Amino acid sequence: MKFVLSIAAALTALPAIACSSLHQPTDAELFAKATAVFRARVTETKLAKFANPAKPSEVEEVVEARYEIREIFKGTPSSTGVVRDLPFGPGNCSLGLMAGTEYVFYPDSNGLVLIFSGSFGFLNSEGTDVKPRLEALRALASSR
Repeated sequence: MKFVLSIAAALTALPAIACSSLHQPTDAELFAKATAVFRARVTETKLAKFANPAKPSEVEEVVEARYEIREIFKGTPSSTGVVRDLPFGPGNCSLGLMAGTEYVFYPDSNGLVLIFSGSFGFLNSEGTDVKPRLEALRALASSR
């Protein structure tokens, strides 16, 4: 039984490995590359179809989220007020957009905000993990 449980635990860790890379960019590196970085609260999510920009004939299902901006660190958020993510699933690198949750978004040119973009969600902006990250983003924004 212990063997089965240890195999199950190892298999559940594989999706996390799939979304990580050998080099994890720092927040400063991600910030430097981004055209826009902002904090927002998701107000609505829905499933939508999205044409793959690399192959427009391929249409994928995505989660589209509308948001209200709380703070802008860099650039100008899209005028559409929408970001996109993959539907949440093990190993697909989705952020897991949920209405009512706050996020820091680093959207790409198509509004995608997958985990490896640097985007992250949080429930408490005063939390011990989140507050220092937000303060660091403010410092990066003021040093530009």
